[in-house]
Amino acid sequence: MQQHTFGNTSEMVSHAGYDREKQVLYLTYHSGPTTIAYSNVSPALYEELLKSAYPDVCIRFKIQAHHPFRRVEPAFRPLHYSFVK
Repeated sequence: MQQHTFGNTSEMVSHAGYDREKQVLYLTYHSGPTTIAYSNVSPALYEELLKSAYPDVCIRFKIQAHHPFRRVEPAFRPLHYSFVK
């Protein structure tokens, strides 16, 4: 699964996970945190989201408005790797 953290570029979501094989986009929203899985999201749309200067606009008008969704429990969290010295 590909992962992306939005940092300060999005007021809506903190991070995303994308399953390229199943074409499912997981977005974790700041409110909650709540994770929503969006189906049938093409790899091109996922790449567009990552490159967008305004990811919230892409999420609202290209993802939320056009793709079936379901809530995921527990909320998706990005993987954090730490190395022990």
